[in-house]
Amino acid sequence: MGADLTLVTFGNGLPLSLRAARRLEQQGVACRVVDLRWLAPLPVDDLLREARATGRVLVVDETRRTGGVSEGVVTALVDAGFVGAVRRVASADSFVPLGQAAQLVLVSEADVERAADEVLSAGRHRQR
Repeated sequence: MGADLTLVTFGNGLPLSLRAARRLEQQGVACRVVDLRWLAPLPVDDLLREARATGRVLVVDETRRTGGVSEGVVTALVDAGFVGAVRRVASADSFVPLGQAAQLVLVSEADVERAADEVLSAGRHRQR
């Protein structure tokens, strides 16, 4: 399990996050990937344990930025007392188009890596 960054995700975000974590590992960043598997109720105790293990969390959300699952995950962490660095990366607020146009609004592996760099820069201390 990685000690640098916790990626929290679900659904299609899981394979995106796993591939991004492998590339981040090549850069010396050890990630742990948490697959929520269910969204209601959120597994808050598990989320908090994994978040505290690294002190830095990136929520990878395949849904829209506004009203998406990541809002609930971040809120659950804050309400549970997590004080480490937290960021989220999500799909754009839009109708989801079909075909190649979907690549313009859906979260991508590059988005995950870019957001991971940001949360790593923001949370240099580790939360225990």
